[in-house]
Amino acid sequence: MRLNDPNLLRRYMDDRDFSQARLARYAGCSRQFIWQLLNDPTRRTCTQEVGRRIEEALNVLEGTLFTPNKSPDTRPSVTQKTTAA
Repeated sequence: MRLNDPNLLRRYMDDRDFSQARLARYAGCSRQFIWQLLNDPTRRTCTQEVGRRIEEALNVLEGTLFTPNKSPDTRPSVTQKTTAA
């Protein structure tokens, strides 16, 4: 899952009085990981489970804070036609 906007996550945390440590406990990750989501532009992804738990803890609709990563499996595949000799 990819975090859409760290400022939006921060706003929901502030509105609901969640510290990084408290959100980490609910999400099953470390406080440092929450800090990275909020502050490190190279670290804005998490597992689907952690993303779901963060949204659930903050009582927001699924997809509000995170969007699924596009995986290679979702790309259309090209099949090669083989001809018999």
